Amino acid sequence: MKVSVLINTLNEEKNIRNCLESVKWADEIVIVDMHSDDHTVEIAREYTDKIFFFKRMGYADPARQFALEQASCEWVLVVDADEIVPLKLKNKLQEVMEKDLGDVVNIPHNNYFAGKQIQHMGWGPLQDLHPRFFKKKYLYFGDRIHDFINISEDARHYNLTDPQEGFLHFSYLDFEHYIDKALNHYTTIEAKNIFEGKKQGYKLGKSVPGILFRLFRGFFDVYVRDKGYKDGFRGLSLSFLSVIYNLIVYLKLGLMKEYNTINTREKIRGEYQKITDEVLSEYNEE
Repeated sequence: MKVSVLINTLNEEKNIRNCLESVKWADEIVIVDMHSDDHTVEIAREYTDKIFFFKRMGYADPARQFALEQASCEWVLVVDADEIVPLKLKNKLQEVMEKDLGDVVNIPHNNYFAGKQIQHMGWGPLQDLHPRFFKKKYLYFGDRIHDFINISEDARHYNLTDPQEGFLHFSYLDFEHYIDKALNHYTTIEAKNIFEGKKQGYKLGKSVPGILFRLFRGFFDVYVRDKGYKDGFRGLSLSFLSVIYNLIVYLKLGLMKEYNTINTREKIRGEYQKITDEVLSEYNEE
């Protein structure tokens, strides 16, 4: 049985070689690039000639179904450019195929933040399983960020339960990386998806006390209930950041609803222009 590896990329020159080195055992490697302007594609060509391009969307999820359609093998392994496939994972996936243990395999993620692995608050390997290995006919992708996988009802699920048989996921280098990628970039995409009806909205409440209560409860759930405190400084940091993430989504969504558009900057620029025109008109009246 043959395996297609799918990798979606955008300016991943610092990650892609390590990722590709860990999957070069695959029968086929499919790269779908969103028109990178670094050396990502150049490096990828050293490993595969199946390189396709997709319009830049700001996040990979809309291009995943397109990538899947380019795969020619029965089995598909989806890997992100900042992930590594250890040998134990590769061997386990071969066992799954040989013994026909399932149709869709949920794989643990060993998530790293600022140089250390995170073990709790939903980031632990057995808390963060994703259906990344599957028979092609049983799964297709939608375009919603972090909520886009559609699996056939008759698919047999199989969970990997050994963290050493999971991905290594080097998600965020430091706080600046998290702020740029998650707090700014991803929150905008989340808010747009909610505004456009692609995802259910955030229910933080309308009153200030209600909002503050839900944010505090969110911190309590992540840091105390989900044992973020066991990850020390990083656990405390990520617990606060998760609350800030939800708050920023809520704030951005509020602006979109107020101006009835996802392009709030253009609307606000228009408002500023009206104010400016009124002020400048005073010069013409002199």
